[in-house]
Amino acid sequence: MSVTEAYRLFREDSLLVNRRYQRKLVWSVAEKQLLIDSILDGYPIPLILLAERPEIHGSGKYEIIDGMQRLDAIFSFIEQKFDYDGMHFDLGQSARARQAAAAGAFQPADTQSLLPADKCANLVDYQLAVTIFPTQTEGQITDVFSRINSNGRQLSTQEKRQAGMLNPFSELVRTVASSLRGDVSDDVLLLHDMPSISIESSRESQQYGVRAEDTVWIRHGILNVKQLREGDDEQMVADISASILSGSPFPASKEEFDEIYDSQSEKHMRIERSLAAYGGRRLQAEIQSTFSVLTELIDSQLAGPNGLRNLVRPGGGNPIRTPFYAIFMSFFELIVRQQKSPADNSAIVAALRNVGPRLKSARHYTSAEDRTSNIDTITGLIQRHFVATVPPVFGHGPGLALDFENSLRRSRIETSRYEFKQGVLRLDDRRTRDDGLFVRLAETICGIANVQRGHEGYLFIGVADKEADAKRIETLDSMTPALVGRYHHVVGVDREAKALNISLDAYVQRFVTKLSQQPISDPLATQILSGVDTIEYKGLSVIRILIPGQSDLSYCGDRVFIRRGSSTEEVTEVRKIAALAKGFS
Repeated sequence: MSVTEAYRLFREDSLLVNRRYQRKLVWSVAEKQLLIDSILDGYPIPLILLAERPEIHGSGKYEIIDGMQRLDAIFSFIEQKFDYDGMHFDLGQSARARQAAAAGAFQPADTQSLLPADKCANLVDYQLAVTIFPTQTEGQITDVFSRINSNGRQLSTQEKRQAGMLNPFSELVRTVASSLRGDVSDDVLLLHDMPSISIESSRESQQYGVRAEDTVWIRHGILNVKQLREGDDEQMVADISASILSGSPFPASKEEFDEIYDSQSEKHMRIERSLAAYGGRRLQAEIQSTFSVLTELIDSQLAGPNGLRNLVRPGGGNPIRTPFYAIFMSFFELIVRQQKSPADNSAIVAALRNVGPRLKSARHYTSAEDRTSNIDTITGLIQRHFVATVPPVFGHGPGLALDFENSLRRSRIETSRYEFKQGVLRLDDRRTRDDGLFVRLAETICGIANVQRGHEGYLFIGVADKEADAKRIETLDSMTPALVGRYHHVVGVDREAKALNISLDAYVQRFVTKLSQQPISDPLATQILSGVDTIEYKGLSVIRILIPGQSDLSYCGDRVFIRRGSSTEEVTEVRKIAALAKGFS
């Protein structure tokens, strides 16, 4: 298969990545340039292995089993995302790349230094060694993937554990870890969407969607960037999950982790039984909510990089896995099991100052007894600063912050299932109400519900997705928006409650009342009204409306709406409405 043919498949959305076994993009620019050098010199490069599953993905679409990093490097070079010897690929030498750029699929580089035409021709004519593997089950693909020793970066220990497993525990670990990093997506993605969920560091920007330094792991010095790239965050999630399911701290060592990932071991089978009894969705929600509360508390008190590390081990430069594990498990006990909430954030932070040296740790193996002692130490220091509240922080307010961040990031890929509004007041000097807003919201809610049978979506009030609106709000309301990713500005609705001279509770109640007056068909109307939450994010309140997946077409009055990207459109043709309804039957 020539590079030209492979690029055609790429731009026709025919190359897929299954995140259940594939890792993210991890090659540096230098590694990508080395591959381009090999191709231009006519050297052979390793085999690219694709899986064909027409019964799942349709005809002519392929899952990449091996070669994702290489294909991404080639296509990224063609689309001028990096240079070779100071020269970029000449788009004039590829009609398809030129068309993609003209259509806005990528932004060409601002450069006059282009690779000579003969070298561009050598690149696009280069014959890739490609094998297409017809398969019936995902298990076959996973088995093949786990056996491959790719010539690129070797898989880390944790990546090997995850790659060879398809079971509820490994799925839980993958899903929770993805949520905590902020790279949540569907299991199967198009190859050209992979940059949006891959990790980059500030030392080398490749315009990936997740900046390592923005993740809780790096921001607070829990792990370093190398450890995050190698999947050590997933090992920490596995550690926490196994501890909760076992009812006591997991004795952490390489051998213990290997055993719980060994499908033939008694420990693995015991963990799987415990997870089935506990409930995967429940455990995921509890871990994510605890992370939300913990990180919101830390961020509110500790500014600057490595805040938590500097708190628990002042002057230390190494990651703080042991202290973080103990702190997290203590928070889990207080927030989830005892249903308490932090009452004094500053007092909690003060209690944790320089606690690291007081905790027991070991380089290779930390016993369950030592870990229990560490958790008890932390709990003894902070528990008096937690109180019982109604509702508890778990699953409410700060407990939803992590889900909120992930929704904002995920919306860049799944634009049709998310909608954002800055508020209900116009951004004019008089701050008048936008009377047509609730009509548009009702139409949008129905449009999102009609995207696909059984697929949920979200509507957020208090988020500006235009920089101009965020700047206007900053001027009007004398507040600083919180930026999430590169595109979403959290402005909250507290400012509008203040402008209306009412409490936040009264504001939310008015919002719900106005929404309930819209002619949304049942059961959707009833479901959305019971799915309204207020999220606390960095001191700002955002209204979140869950739009549950539907089994029937939804209507606004007698009108039908759908989503095209981030736009809502009415469907008026009877045949199109019938076709939509058939998709829900």
